[in-house]
Amino acid sequence: MSDFTDEELAELLEEDEEGVFEPELITVKGASGVELFEIYQQEAEWFEANLKKYLEEYRFDNVSDLQDLDRLLGLELLSYRYAHWMIRGVDYDGLAFDEKSVRDHKDKIDKEIRLIKSHMGMNRKSRVESEQQSVSEYLSELLRRAKEFGIHRDKQIAKALDLMGELKKLVGLHDRTDEEERTLLGVHADQIIDWIRTVAIPEYDAIDDAFRKNQRLWIKKVG
Repeated sequence: MSDFTDEELAELLEEDEEGVFEPELITVKGASGVELFEIYQQEAEWFEANLKKYLEEYRFDNVSDLQDLDRLLGLELLSYRYAHWMIRGVDYDGLAFDEKSVRDHKDKIDKEIRLIKSHMGMNRKSRVESEQQSVSEYLSELLRRAKEFGIHRDKQIAKALDLMGELKKLVGLHDRTDEEERTLLGVHADQIIDWIRTVAIPEYDAIDDAFRKNQRLWIKKVG
């Protein structure tokens, strides 16, 4: 696919049209962590800023993706250099250059940049498709969570009704019995309150605690 080998790209970036190296060259590292080439400060700053931008805006899952990004940045840097020369009318040494040759070379590089970006899913079409898919997945996730929340509320209501029914039964027994019968049945007022504290509240809270634990994971995932 490429018209430039990695060696040719590095060689082009490390020398100008006359082959004269710029002073105070800075060695830059790519996304893969490999030292790529030596370039002068302005270009190094441009390279590092664009590397940071790509790493923030896109996700790269494996080493080959990072290597492709290194290559893309190298080509973009060449395009940036040639554009700079054409604007100034001279190269970095202040020397005239063959404008047609440089322009043709830049066009060739820009074409390869577009191909690499398309291959890596970094063009506008890929971004739009990714955004649409992300929105669709987000909405599907919200709908699923809403359904699970409804199920949780149903469980809470069912448990609350069961516990209320049990409480009504205990209170009814308390009201219809005397002290001796209450002792036998275990429905003294303090025993009923103890049942609320040790049975009713923990059973109801257990449902809510499980839901809240899952909800924290939902928020982290969806957010």
